[in-house]
Amino acid sequence: MDLRALKTFEACVRLGHFQKAAEELRFAPSTVTLHIQRLEADLGVSLFIRDGKRVIVSEAGRWLRHEASALLNSIRTMRRTVSDIAAGDGGAVHFAAIEPIASQRLATVVADFCRTRPKVQLTMEVGGSNSIAERVRAGELDFGICSVPAAALMLEFEPLMEDKLGVMMRADHPLANQPDITASDLARQTVLVKEPTCIYRELWDRALSQTDNSAISYHEVGSIFVIQQMVKQTCSVGVVPIYSGLEMEGSVVIRPFTNLNPVVTLGIVYRDKDSLGKASILLMDAIKELH
Repeated sequence: MDLRALKTFEACVRLGHFQKAAEELRFAPSTVTLHIQRLEADLGVSLFIRDGKRVIVSEAGRWLRHEASALLNSIRTMRRTVSDIAAGDGGAVHFAAIEPIASQRLATVVADFCRTRPKVQLTMEVGGSNSIAERVRAGELDFGICSVPAAALMLEFEPLMEDKLGVMMRADHPLANQPDITASDLARQTVLVKEPTCIYRELWDRALSQTDNSAISYHEVGSIFVIQQMVKQTCSVGVVPIYSGLEMEGSVVIRPFTNLNPVVTLGIVYRDKDSLGKASILLMDAIKELH
């Protein structure tokens, strides 16, 4: 069925006159007549009853007008949606990031993206670095913010920043007066660290293995924010990435290490830029501006 003829038919019925339909559609009157004749021939029915100079819509025409209006509205919506997706103002973005970069660095960028592109269906998850890379590879995520993925995953990686580990403690803790901390300073402390699958825990274990303090004892806690609250309430210390946003004025501070250099590179990981939607690319570009 010719959509142009259907559009012409809908205009004729809605405006009640072939001439008015021709003016609205900017067609010659003969073109309007031709469209109606072709549509009637295609359907095998008369859509209008000619009564002298009057043209009356037939029963079949009245039914078709209702269906044609719904179809044409659907097509207009479809065109707008496709156009929005192509421009990055529509579609869906599904990505994940590790903590604390998700809350400390990305939250503002994502909030601004949602404000400027409200039609985009955005899903942001928080997870572990290895899991994020594997899900990007599997196609479950458009992209991720994590550490360098395993080479076997064959993913693209664009560095964003470097995270360094430090020691979180109460502001009144004896070590808080030191500008930086050595690994040996932790030998007599209750140390809180992330779980073994966390990139920051892996980073800490690698750094500690290069010193004579590998016997430091610690407790495993699965959340940096839980570590923060535990440190605030007790005399324990936590090994966490250095983010000023994790400090709490007057109660919790973070001090760097002096004899260790535990650094991990974080960046954007994705499979293939050509397969990404425009909205995903725009959000990735906004995130890149962080550094």
